[in-house]
Amino acid sequence: MIVLSLKYRKNRKEWLLTFDNGESLTVNDEIKLKYSLQPNMDIPQERFNTLKAETESVLAYEKAIELLSYREHSSSELRTKLLQKSFSRSVIDAVIENMISKGYVDDERFGDLYFRELMRQGKYGPLMIRKKMLEKGVKKEIIDQKIMTVSQDEWEQCASKLLNKKMPNIKNKGESQREIMLRYLMNKGFEYGCIESLIKTVMEKDENT
Repeated sequence: MIVLSLKYRKNRKEWLLTFDNGESLTVNDEIKLKYSLQPNMDIPQERFNTLKAETESVLAYEKAIELLSYREHSSSELRTKLLQKSFSRSVIDAVIENMISKGYVDDERFGDLYFRELMRQGKYGPLMIRKKMLEKGVKKEIIDQKIMTVSQDEWEQCASKLLNKKMPNIKNKGESQREIMLRYLMNKGFEYGCIESLIKTVMEKDENT
């Protein structure tokens, strides 16, 4: 394979190689120097395959670092995003293993941070929090551990705060207030027992006022 051209993309800080068989490849400065790449260079197929694989690994690593620079990711979430960029599974697995070994990716740390953020928002019950954390790729055992740190009283307090904000709108509805409250808190991910207890308290309070 002959390198027909070698052009530098300044905005991306990479080199674009085009070959006589119609293929193209982008490499960074390090790989360009390592392989002494230049126009009219003859690259055997086996060496090209090695070059291509190494380039993909570097690009996948750089993309992973870029994603992690924005915020923490679980290993599952990071894998999904790299797959969306069309990197091979073998390269992605190697990159994620590297990230984990360096401490850049830690599923337990991510689970703790994400759980704290969801609790801080105060918008969800344990069932919805579990769903959201599973969607982020957090392992079930980590989720169970985090949810168990919150007492039943704390979940009821969270549900009560949400319901108090919702009550002005509920009272203006024509349908059963109980059904509205039940549906609202179930959609927020609270367990049925917690909801029933809270609704009973609210209804008794209304009857006494």
